[in-house]
Amino acid sequence: MSHIQKGTDPQSKISPEVKRFLYVLIAVAAGVVTYFLPLSMSEVSRRALSVTVFVLAMFITEAVPLGVTGLLGCWLYWVFANIPASKAFAGFHNDSPWFILSALLLGIMADTTGLAKRLAYNIISRLGTQYTWILLGMILLNFLLTFLIPSSVAKTVLVCAIAIGLIQTYGLDKKSNIGRSLILVMTFLSSIFDKVILTGAGNILSRGLIESLGKAQVSYGMWLIAFLPITILTMLGCWLLTLWLFPPEKKTLEGGAEFCRAELAKMGPMSRTEIKATIILGGTTLLWATDYWHHVSASKIGIIGGLFACLPLVGVIKKEDFGKANFPIVIFIGSVMCLGSVMAETEILKTLTAAVFKWMTPILASASAAMLLYWYSNLLHLFLADLSLISAAMPPLMDFCLKSGFNPLTLGMLWAFSLGGKVFIYQQSALAVGYAFGYFTPKDLFKFGLGLFFIESFLLLTIIPFYWPLLGLTFR
Repeated sequence: MSHIQKGTDPQSKISPEVKRFLYVLIAVAAGVVTYFLPLSMSEVSRRALSVTVFVLAMFITEAVPLGVTGLLGCWLYWVFANIPASKAFAGFHNDSPWFILSALLLGIMADTTGLAKRLAYNIISRLGTQYTWILLGMILLNFLLTFLIPSSVAKTVLVCAIAIGLIQTYGLDKKSNIGRSLILVMTFLSSIFDKVILTGAGNILSRGLIESLGKAQVSYGMWLIAFLPITILTMLGCWLLTLWLFPPEKKTLEGGAEFCRAELAKMGPMSRTEIKATIILGGTTLLWATDYWHHVSASKIGIIGGLFACLPLVGVIKKEDFGKANFPIVIFIGSVMCLGSVMAETEILKTLTAAVFKWMTPILASASAAMLLYWYSNLLHLFLADLSLISAAMPPLMDFCLKSGFNPLTLGMLWAFSLGGKVFIYQQSALAVGYAFGYFTPKDLFKFGLGLFFIESFLLLTIIPFYWPLLGLTFR
């Protein structure tokens, strides 16, 4: 008898290419079925809705790169739904794609010059030998790096690499509580902090949809100030939660400061390019943080800073480094803006609003509205990843706000923040990157994510109703 049991032959498994092709067929089928639904719509709206469902299904399954799906959707609006090209591609006239491009360029500058690493090692070398302070310092470092590195994936790679260096220096095992907790917390917070600062792709996409569909002005400075108390308390909550769930094997750790000082010694004194990068980043961030007062668009500020960094002599980004920018995400952001524009121009939003948000009117009138919206978003987040959920839910949410008399800025900001809650690895690519280092398990992530879910729920319940109205962020 053969020792190979039936069904265990590796060749019998479906290849990734076949699986992606099946996802495309499922998305096409979803679009076709939608077209034939008995909905009271015009022919243009019916076709546009079928394209929208197809695009959203492709976003969810990621059968092809998101940017490719986005452009295909714009083309189908134009060719299949007979929507004029000026409207089908209108999202690229919005400033959101260019805002994310500027953030990416500034992030490349911080990374390639070594400025981000120098900041990290300088902070860690001053944390002492007590694990509790080292953990809190790493959490603070993660937050500060969000201003320099807009990509949660790129930031996860950097902070996890630094944390692994420390863990190895301390002589700890991968599965030690200290090892597991450091990598888990660094990974998780990388995907939370880009929700409280207007830098990550998800927030920039949310900002664009709030402004274009919700007709509300979004300020970088207002976003930062609005979430600042929650951010500070989240850091403290994560610190205490980590110490509780993963009690350290050692309270005193020797060698971390020496490791960081050795790495700084290898880097040498601060170079001219690092000084230039510091000036450019400092000036750009200062202007971003104060746009609430001077009213210059954050996108204009960012693109000036990003392009200035590419100039010869005065800038620091070389030609070969420019190609490292994630241009597909720029295309994706622009195409989602196109999707939102088409949804607003047709009867699609009316249909989606009634299905997804109309029932929430009495709930949003209660004192626990922020917490309940957070719960609802997290429920949907179990089925959709960050960008897919923003693409699918933000347009009908904005339509619901305008038609029901709710403040689109307040609800839009809360919806974007809610996507920071996660309990499974598939919910965000940064989690998969951190998990790949092999330090924490899915069970560890679930426990930590669930604990943080309740912490954030409590913060939203107690802070939003009292603090946000002081900033003019009311629900009505």
